[in-house]
Amino acid sequence: MANIIDIFTVLMMGTSFAVFSLRQYRHSIIAYALQTLLLVAIFLALYFKYGSHELLVWSITAFIIKVVFVPLYLLRLVNKLGVVVEDEPVGGFFISPVVALSFSLAVAMMFYKVFIHFSIFKDVLPLFAASFIFMMGIFGFILRTSFLKQILSYCLFENGIHLSLALMAYTSHELVEVGILTDAIFAVIIMSILAKRFYASYGSLDTSKAVNLRG
Repeated sequence: MANIIDIFTVLMMGTSFAVFSLRQYRHSIIAYALQTLLLVAIFLALYFKYGSHELLVWSITAFIIKVVFVPLYLLRLVNKLGVVVEDEPVGGFFISPVVALSFSLAVAMMFYKVFIHFSIFKDVLPLFAASFIFMMGIFGFILRTSFLKQILSYCLFENGIHLSLALMAYTSHELVEVGILTDAIFAVIIMSILAKRFYASYGSLDTSKAVNLRG
């Protein structure tokens, strides 16, 4: 079972890089949906390994909200705005993924050593992957100027936290899961509304064009 979880977490790392790097919004959203499906599969694998009822509830609620609702909501936003491809980010389409990948790997190598001291699940690779996905979300905020990419970066960031919580405290009460998912839904909806208003004002999702907001 540990090997399956290792494989799923490596695939989650790959999909986080795809969400960050892919230029077409639709492809990034599909990559996010695949990543979250892998997260649900890890919840189920941990449920079968440890028999923790909480993880079964986590997997059901995460599937409905994060695999189905959030991707469909973002695809609807993309269709409504009529946007297809992201504007060129800070450092260009080649440099920014390389920077994000390099620094995320470096920071994850430091973080997982801390996580493992507090984790119930002692396998190194999943804890490393949780740190990596979390950092890819952080670098998405820093390096991507597209409003929609920043929403997806938040989703990556949130998936990293979700994975680390499942590994470190999988016996947490179901209300913890409900709280995380509620935050995620409201954050995505609020940011999507802001993205629509931004696009209506600037004719683009590139936040670097809002030069009149600079102090």
